[in-house]
Amino acid sequence: MSSLSGVKVALFGSSGLLGDAVSRALAKRHHKSMRYSKQSTFGGAQALCLSNQEGLTRELLDTWPDAIINCAAISSPDTVIKDSSFSRKINIEGAVKLAEIASHLSARFIHVSTDMVFDGTSSPYRSTDIPNPLNEYGSQKLEAEKKVLAVTDENLAILRITLLNGNSPYGKRSPHEKILRSIQNGNPLTLFDDEMRQPCSSENVASAVVELLERPNLNGLFHWAGAEEISRYELGIRILDRFGFSRNRIIKGAIKDYHDSDSRPQHLGFELAPLVGKLTTNPSSVQEQIEELLLPEDLFRWHRQNADKPNVYIHKF
Repeated sequence: MSSLSGVKVALFGSSGLLGDAVSRALAKRHHKSMRYSKQSTFGGAQALCLSNQEGLTRELLDTWPDAIINCAAISSPDTVIKDSSFSRKINIEGAVKLAEIASHLSARFIHVSTDMVFDGTSSPYRSTDIPNPLNEYGSQKLEAEKKVLAVTDENLAILRITLLNGNSPYGKRSPHEKILRSIQNGNPLTLFDDEMRQPCSSENVASAVVELLERPNLNGLFHWAGAEEISRYELGIRILDRFGFSRNRIIKGAIKDYHDSDSRPQHLGFELAPLVGKLTTNPSSVQEQIEELLLPEDLFRWHRQNADKPNVYIHKF
């Protein structure tokens, strides 16, 4: 049985791949969610950016939630580099402000972090292993972790996650959506067969997040991922198979040939104990994740006309 039920949750990053899944998972568990997004009002979300600290304080003191979940982040390494100052406001300063407000309200705080805090040389990583980020995004997320943990050690959980599969609200965020759109645009992606990841499903992570919300006895830093490792290239092949495209629609590459290879971890996997033994949610297999993937609605007609085997995928409207 959960320790918390029917709670009022302030959810940040609700229009993202994970945030949207968390919103639906909260509803399934009969929690009331107040959804916030940087700009979009997707799904009834209120526009409130983490860079607006005065707005955050005013809104959350007015609404007084029982819990705050932070799925918001500037997660593209290229975007982080282009505007490091703004990304710090979101990835670090905004996260810390939410932790401070949660502590003031005695609200439970769940903060989502990343496997990119590690350098990819000593996989699988435990939550107690020493991080060593290779890029600015990983560095910012690590700094956020440290500062959030410094706010309080009570009623707080940080969940590091891995590469996310799933269906994003706008159909442009997850690996399969990016692959399909690259094919549509005639610019096939290069995926590395020596870049190993332990991908997880947004739906599965959302289930774990909501369980953490309901378990105030589980505090600290945890890891969550899928049940198995796979190369980015092999994952791409499985996605092509799912949607009936020939395997030559993506290009096989190697990290060593990447122009910025020093900033790209080669092997990121997680040791999931002890959390995996404490939740009823189980890590999902790659096949289970693949079966969840849907064709974005706006690509239906294009897919029917351009897939090598269009009947392999049965579209559900």
